[in-house]
Amino acid sequence: MSQSEAPLNNISPSAIMQMATGFWVSKTLMTAVELGVFTKISAYQKNNNGIMTLREFQNIIRIEESRPAEAFTTALVSLGLLKVNKNNNGEKTFANSEVSSMFLDKSKSTYIGDVIAMFDERLYKRWDKLSEALKTNKPIGEGQGEDIESIFDKGKSNQEVEQLQKFTHAMHGVSIGPAMALAKNVDFSNHKKMMDIGGGSGVYAIQVVANNPNNMSAVVLDSKPVCQVADRYIQQYNLQDKVQTMTFDFFKDQLPNDCDVAFLSHVLHIFDRDKNIALLKKIYDSLPNENGTIIISEWLLNDEKTGPIPSALMGLTMIVENSGGRGYSYNEILQMLTEVGFKNIERRPLIEPAEIVIGYKK
Repeated sequence: MSQSEAPLNNISPSAIMQMATGFWVSKTLMTAVELGVFTKISAYQKNNNGIMTLREFQNIIRIEESRPAEAFTTALVSLGLLKVNKNNNGEKTFANSEVSSMFLDKSKSTYIGDVIAMFDERLYKRWDKLSEALKTNKPIGEGQGEDIESIFDKGKSNQEVEQLQKFTHAMHGVSIGPAMALAKNVDFSNHKKMMDIGGGSGVYAIQVVANNPNNMSAVVLDSKPVCQVADRYIQQYNLQDKVQTMTFDFFKDQLPNDCDVAFLSHVLHIFDRDKNIALLKKIYDSLPNENGTIIISEWLLNDEKTGPIPSALMGLTMIVENSGGRGYSYNEILQMLTEVGFKNIERRPLIEPAEIVIGYKK
């Protein structure tokens, strides 16, 4: 080895190895969610004084041998998802950690396992073919180039509808926090009605209306199967009189003309710039001159396109998911909003990594 090839003492490959083995962590978590580990532990311990041995863990998860059960619990403990102790006999006992008890127990309203299952069932398989998507600039799908934009197709099979609705449920859990932050961090007191475009489960519309007692109302605009999911969440919050749903195609249908604020969460990154300009122009034309406001929530890239990491990797997700989407920087969204006529555009934090961009018609 020449002197120039000799490793430097202050440079380590550990960061690269962490990247290379990142799937070890994600697949361990995904498998635990798939097997219902944390929900089953919680249910079991309610009836057994909170104590669970390795043998009992093995039985409730239906693992046939002790070797994989021990390896699995060791991994979950190391990741902070299980806590370990010892009983009077010196045997290890296991319990959910605080974080897994809060977010991975299906009996809790704070459960986010649905989105982890979606990552496993959908994205994990598509990311396995990232090199193919990069080379061809075509999304990876079960069929011939299935594209996220196809959610508006009328002839979807029952299985496709089920998957779309499952995705909507998955996104609901992880959106509650940002939705609550939006309702608290943005002053809606001068607004009367919000259209939540591509609003999914209606979580943002629900939180905005529920936290603004000024007779605020909202309409969730999305495909028919998604609106059916949103209707159920709206009923759970007893907001049927204030939050409605409307089947909507981004590029074929007209927007309602009785809303003074338009909200889009994780919509712009689905489409290319030309489609976004068309959508933003449609929104601009539908809003009133007085008080018309647009609010966009995205994981923004920095203007140098060097990060942050979640936003950059979301851009790669768009490569495997659809044929036109990508990550956008604040400056790129600013330019699009300015081009269609919005003014006094500003940027605000929401909940990392999400930020919001606000523009005004007047």
